[in-house]
Amino acid sequence: MLKRLLYTVRNAIFWMALSAVLEGVSGLFLFVVILDWHLHTTVPLTLFALSSLSALAVTFIATQKGYFAGGLVMRYLATALIRHLPLSLQPISNSNQLISGPVSQVMSVPAHLLHPIISGLVTPCTIVIGALIYQSSFGAILLFIISILLISLRFSATKVAFFEQAVHESEQQAVSALNQYALHQPLIRRSSAHHEQLHPKLALASQYQTQKQLQRRSLPFHLLFSLMVQTAFITLFGFGIYLVDHAKMPLNMWLAGLVLLARLIEPMWLLSHLDQSIRQMKKAVQQIEKALQTPVLVFPYRTSAPTINSVSCEQLSFYSDNKKCILQNINLTFKEHTLTVIVGPSGAGKSTLLGLLARLQDPTQGCVNYGSQNIKTLSQAVLCASRGILLQDSRLFYGSVRQNLILDDDNIDDRAISTLLTQLNFTANHEFLEKEVGAGGMQLSGGQRQRLCIARLMLQHPDIILMDEPTASLDNVNTASVIDLITQAKQQIRVIVTHQPNLARQADSIVYMENGNVIAQGTHPELMANIPWYQQFIQQTPKT
Repeated sequence: MLKRLLYTVRNAIFWMALSAVLEGVSGLFLFVVILDWHLHTTVPLTLFALSSLSALAVTFIATQKGYFAGGLVMRYLATALIRHLPLSLQPISNSNQLISGPVSQVMSVPAHLLHPIISGLVTPCTIVIGALIYQSSFGAILLFIISILLISLRFSATKVAFFEQAVHESEQQAVSALNQYALHQPLIRRSSAHHEQLHPKLALASQYQTQKQLQRRSLPFHLLFSLMVQTAFITLFGFGIYLVDHAKMPLNMWLAGLVLLARLIEPMWLLSHLDQSIRQMKKAVQQIEKALQTPVLVFPYRTSAPTINSVSCEQLSFYSDNKKCILQNINLTFKEHTLTVIVGPSGAGKSTLLGLLARLQDPTQGCVNYGSQNIKTLSQAVLCASRGILLQDSRLFYGSVRQNLILDDDNIDDRAISTLLTQLNFTANHEFLEKEVGAGGMQLSGGQRQRLCIARLMLQHPDIILMDEPTASLDNVNTASVIDLITQAKQQIRVIVTHQPNLARQADSIVYMENGNVIAQGTHPELMANIPWYQQFIQQTPKT
């Protein structure tokens, strides 16, 4: 992916490289100006002025191109993630932070990181090549100095990175100890285990000592490059004074050499402060690359919609990446106009089953059918039009309430929106519809976000409604409204994962799952008569 990113910013790289070359050329002309000052010739001075002005102009263009290139990188990565993430077969940790985190970091690379890196490498090389052409002995000295500095820079950066990783691991251990202490705080207080309360203090003290020791050990490597630069300057300064004092070198040659050495080291000095930024950039690129390399769902381009409104799964099994069995040999049929509720203890595989029915991922074995068609044979457009899904972490996007509900569907009018929102206990006036929900809907309460997500799904009128805990964030009044809305949608297949007994009571069919298996399926009276877990589940809440 790094090669593709560099190709995207190739125009900016060209201008940055040209800027670095001109910086080196202007330094060489300054060297010549000082050497030939006693000749009173204006040609070197004129060339130096022209090269400096050219370098300044090209540097401005290169900086501008860098910012433009950052925008191109942002667009390229954001587009790639938007296309990939909805189709990813694997959950991507912190996927909602990829744009604000790694992508934003990579966006700043062309202007703030790539330019100094190119300058730190190209400008010294230009100076060395020019010096070798003009005076081979002096060029060889500069080549030797730049080689030593680059080796020391690389060596110190490697060592510093090692110690930074060790410090990070020490910090993580301390954080883990504190988390464990916080997790068991009630138990520790109840048992008056005073010795347990010493653990976080000991962990922090150990982390502090470890970090101090690691920083002390890493200090020489932090200072190594600076020491090498100072050594090079002092050595050439002292050696030049000796040669000038013994009339073996003219004063202007010594002065010109020091000036050129300064122009050589100045861009390299910037590299010494970029090693941490480079590591962070590499980490950001790796995070994005890892996200983009996850396997994706494959859809046919264009297919016809199912002619029969039913959902079935046959011999459905699903295993996690570590080969743990999540679902095993599930055989179910969900008929038209029916409400089916899936219940069971946590970890039974209910949400995984719902995800397979919606084709958020594909099963390890078996198949899911809409009507007589395997959902793998449906195009993405047909699949999305056939089913609507509400997940536990469904979100609103930045915009107004109306924009979130209609999703650019011109067939949805305000009357339909107002009717549905009123059913969900909203005051459905114009002011509310135009209200901005904020990023992720954070301007609203959790219950409001949940009900708006339900309304958005119902306004699409899909043939198949799949919901995961639709009443989880709601109070009793709003829970009753949502249950009424679900039970009234009799034209559609409704499959609901829930821990709400009142919803289970009104279902046409109830599926009880445990440890990835369907233990029982039947009506409310049938499960009450045969399943002890279901009896306890129903007794949680009195009938309303």
